[in-house]
Amino acid sequence: MAAASISAPVPKQNILEFQNGRGNKTPSNVLLLQMCRQNKEVKQLHSQLIISGLIRRPPNAARLVESYVGVSETDDALLVFKSSIQSPDTFAYNVMIRGLILTKRPKGSLLLYEQLCSEGLVPDSHTYTFVLKACSHLKAILQGKQVHAQIIKTGVEPNTHVCSSLISMYSYAGSMKSARQVLDEYYEDNNNNDICPLNSMITVYMNEGLVEKAKEIFDTMENKDTATWSAMLSGYTKNGMHEVALVTFQKMMSYRVPLNESSLVCTLSACGELGALDQGRWIHTYIINKREIVMSVNLGTALVDMYARCGCIEFSYQLFKNMAERDVVTWGVIISGFATHGQANKCFQLFDEMIESGVEPNGVIFVAILSACSHAGQVGQGCHYFDQMVHHFGIRPSIEHFGCMVDLLGRAGRLGEAEQLILSMPEEPNSIVLGALLNACRIHSDVERGRHLFSRLINLGPSPDRYKLAASLFANNGEGYEIRKLVKDEDLVARCGLSNIQVDGVVHEFMVSDIANNRARDIYEALGGLVDQ
Repeated sequence: MAAASISAPVPKQNILEFQNGRGNKTPSNVLLLQMCRQNKEVKQLHSQLIISGLIRRPPNAARLVESYVGVSETDDALLVFKSSIQSPDTFAYNVMIRGLILTKRPKGSLLLYEQLCSEGLVPDSHTYTFVLKACSHLKAILQGKQVHAQIIKTGVEPNTHVCSSLISMYSYAGSMKSARQVLDEYYEDNNNNDICPLNSMITVYMNEGLVEKAKEIFDTMENKDTATWSAMLSGYTKNGMHEVALVTFQKMMSYRVPLNESSLVCTLSACGELGALDQGRWIHTYIINKREIVMSVNLGTALVDMYARCGCIEFSYQLFKNMAERDVVTWGVIISGFATHGQANKCFQLFDEMIESGVEPNGVIFVAILSACSHAGQVGQGCHYFDQMVHHFGIRPSIEHFGCMVDLLGRAGRLGEAEQLILSMPEEPNSIVLGALLNACRIHSDVERGRHLFSRLINLGPSPDRYKLAASLFANNGEGYEIRKLVKDEDLVARCGLSNIQVDGVVHEFMVSDIANNRARDIYEALGGLVDQ
C-alpha cells in the first residue's frame, strides 16, 4: 500500500489533461496527490480539497492520508484520519496503520487495529501484514498469536507477505519452532514458487546465529533472487563471517544477480572489517559506473566507513564532505574513524560542525568522542562531553559510555575518581568496565585496588584476558605465578590479537607472535627481526 511515487517529472500535457478532466473522472487534485514528493505539495492539495469540498467524498480523504504518510508526515496523516474521515473503511485504516509502523509507533498501530475490528470492519491481508509487523517491533507474541488466530478464523488465505510477517513475528518473540511451523505449513498448502517466506526464514536464522540452518535453506532453493543473496550477505556479516561474505558476493556477481543497496552495504562492511581495500575500491567504482544505483545516504555512509576502516581516513573524509546529505549515522562513522586514527581534535571539530548543521548527536556519537578523549588522554574534554551528553542532550549513559570514562580517568591515574564513577552507575558494571579499571591499576601499579577488582571480576566469570592483566599487576608481589597456574589449571586460553592486511587482492590474517604464516620469515626479516627456528 505504499504511496505512489515518480522517478521523473510528469509531462505538462498530462497535468493539463488531469485539470481538464479528460481521460479520468477522478478530480485532478486527487490524482496529483499520488505524485507529491514533499510535504508542502501535499498541504497545497489538502487546501484545494477543503476549499472545493472534495475532501468529504470517499476515498479522497484516505488518499490524502496516504500522501501524508508517503512524505513521512504521520502526525498530519493522523489528524486528517481523525477529523476528515467520518467512517473510515479498511483501506483508510490500512494506510494509517502502515504510517504508524513506518514512524516506529507500533502501539498506535495495534490500537487502530482494535478499533477497526470493534467497528465491524473486515481486515484484509494488508491489515494483517502491517499489524504483525507492529507485534514484531513490540515482541508481543500474545497479540501476535491472537492476530494469527483471527487470520485462521476469518479464512483469509495467507499470502507471501502475511506468511513472512508471521515468521518474523514469531522469531522476534523468540519462538523459532512456531516460525518454522508457519513456513512448513505455507509450502505444504501452497505449491508455488514464492521465495519471500524462505528469504524471511533465512534472515530469522541468521539473526539467531543459526548460520548452518540458513545455509541449508539457501542451498536447497531452486530460485534465488537479490533479496535471497542479500539475506545471506547480511547474515554472514552480522555473524562475523566476513571472508565468507566476500566469497558469497563474488558468487552473486558471477551469477549476474542484480545488486541492491543492502548487498552493497553488507559487502562494504565486510571489506572494512577485513581491510580488503582493493575489493572495496572495486565496489566503489561499480557504484559510480552503474546509473541505476542511487548513491543514498546509507550507501555513502558505508563507503565512508569502509575507507576509514581500511586506513584511508583522508579519502574517507573527502567522500564525507562530498555527500549531498548526511544523517547522524554518517557523522558517527566519520567521527569514529578519526577517533580510531588518534585524531581527537578532528573529532571535536566534526562534533561542533554536526551541531551547527542541525543534526543532534546520539549515544553512538558520544561513545566515539569519549573514546577519542581516552586515547588522547584529554580528561577535561572527556568530562565536558560526558556532562554535555547527560545534561544538555538528555542521553542516559550506557555501559559503553561508563567504560570510556573509566578508561579515560584510569589511564590518567585518577583511579579514585574512576572507582567512584563505577559506584555511581545505575546498573552493575560488567567485565569491560571493571577490566578497564584493572588495566589502569596495572599501568599505575595500584596492587591493593587491583586485588579487590580482580576478586569482583572472578565472580563475573573466568576470563583469561583479565587473568593476564592481574598476573602482570601482581608479578612484583610474588602472586603472578599463582594466577598463571590458575589459568593453566582452568584450561583458559587467552584471545590473541588479530590483524588483517590485503596484498595483491588476498586477505592475510595475522596473530600475535604468529610464525605459522608462510610469509612470516619475510615479514620478520623486513622488520629487522629474526625468526626462531
